[in-house]
Amino acid sequence: MLAPAFALALGLSLALTPLAVRIAWATGYLDHPEARKLHTAATALLGGAAVFVSALLAWLIALRLGGRPIEPAGPRVPLLVAGAAIALAWGMWDDRRGMGVPLKLAGQVLASACVVAAGALPDLGLPAPVEALLTVFALVALLNAVNFLDNMNGMIAGFAAIGLAGFAWHSAQRGALGIAAAQLALAGGCAGFLPWNFPRARIFLGDAGSLLLGYSLGASAVLAFAGTPAGWGRIGTLFVLAYPAFDLLFVVVRRLREGRKIQQGGKDHSNHRLARLLRCPTRTVILLWLSGAALSASGLVVLSLNRPGPTLLWSGLWTLLFLAMGLRLSSVPSDPR
Repeated sequence: MLAPAFALALGLSLALTPLAVRIAWATGYLDHPEARKLHTAATALLGGAAVFVSALLAWLIALRLGGRPIEPAGPRVPLLVAGAAIALAWGMWDDRRGMGVPLKLAGQVLASACVVAAGALPDLGLPAPVEALLTVFALVALLNAVNFLDNMNGMIAGFAAIGLAGFAWHSAQRGALGIAAAQLALAGGCAGFLPWNFPRARIFLGDAGSLLLGYSLGASAVLAFAGTPAGWGRIGTLFVLAYPAFDLLFVVVRRLREGRKIQQGGKDHSNHRLARLLRCPTRTVILLWLSGAALSASGLVVLSLNRPGPTLLWSGLWTLLFLAMGLRLSSVPSDPR
């Protein structure tokens, strides 16, 4: 079930993404150049739709091949898929028409609430309503972190493919094969999208794609956290998401110190500054993919060992690395446009 999910999604995405390019140009779903953006020519959107359709079809086929048909009475799967569809649809509307911050947040809260409604809550020893609110808040923060970080060709599609593959490994280890197949299908959809998006982009994920993948990574983290026995290992689920969280914190702190609006776009993200150091966006993206793979591997080690020593060691090492990176990148001039 697992290998077919990835392979089918990869093939479907390779085939459907160029079709999405043509549809985007025919319908006007285009991202036009702006001062704060890196591209210099109008570029097709609808990449997120291609990834979603490819992953959904591949997942459904893989479930049938694996002899595990979806049970209509089970509320968890439809609710989780509904959250993904809401994130995608909200982003598609924003890509085409644009929307204000309150309306954007409303859609993100609605998508995140689907995870809570599906019963995926981290057991923190707090009252259920408090855990639900914390879960929604964390998911909305992650959706925005991933959305903000979708500012270089291949950045989010590659990072999400790596993270989702890591979560799929953990899901399979704990016997959640249906969830693992869904995560691998999304990873395959991202991998099939990449040749059309990196290093030269003929199509972008758009807000639709970045919100979809941010939701998928967040829901996967919540499911992994909730499905792991209480203990130190649970912290490993957070490692996969450490870089988007770091970038969001980095940008917020820098913009507040400079007296700028947090939601204002600009070329002042950590990867923008790193690209200035490396003098190559392509090398920057590949380096961050490798960092994402290292973070995912570290998280899986922490999850499997579930002991305080390895957890504290890896947490300390990554914290020191991110602190050093933040201090170094803070000294790199940025373009705030």
